[in-house]
Amino acid sequence: MNRIIIHILTIGFIFLLFATKGCAQDNYHQSIGLRGGPVAAVTYKRFLDIYTAIEGIAGFNFTNGRLITLTGLYQYHKAISYQANLYGGAGLTTAFNSNEFRLNAEAMLGIEYTMPKFPLNVSFDYKPAFNIFKTNFIWNEFGVSARLTF
Repeated sequence: MNRIIIHILTIGFIFLLFATKGCAQDNYHQSIGLRGGPVAAVTYKRFLDIYTAIEGIAGFNFTNGRLITLTGLYQYHKAISYQANLYGGAGLTTAFNSNEFRLNAEAMLGIEYTMPKFPLNVSFDYKPAFNIFKTNFIWNEFGVSARLTF
């Protein structure tokens, strides 16, 4: 239980370090919603400026050991149009249950679309990972997110 608290505090501290920069993204500044895929999760994204954002994902992995996962990602966004962005980034995931602890280095590549007259953002992404302790790759994580923007 103490390991869980330490990991949650570490991830929270990393988010606070990045959250001190100002935002200049025109379309939306923050969003929160749900993510579907191998990990069912809650996702939160905050833009630091017009091109960069941080995303936090807290979820439960149904397909791989019933793990609780906490992910922090730093992303770079490239506008396709006012409503659509391509993005890529990287970060870390901690995953744990009562028997196991994992630390993954992750990359993310995706596309998102924000509705023009409704505060909803939808994204599709691919998020491969490298398990640092077992030194193996995880290639099968695609996800779809729907977030309310504000």
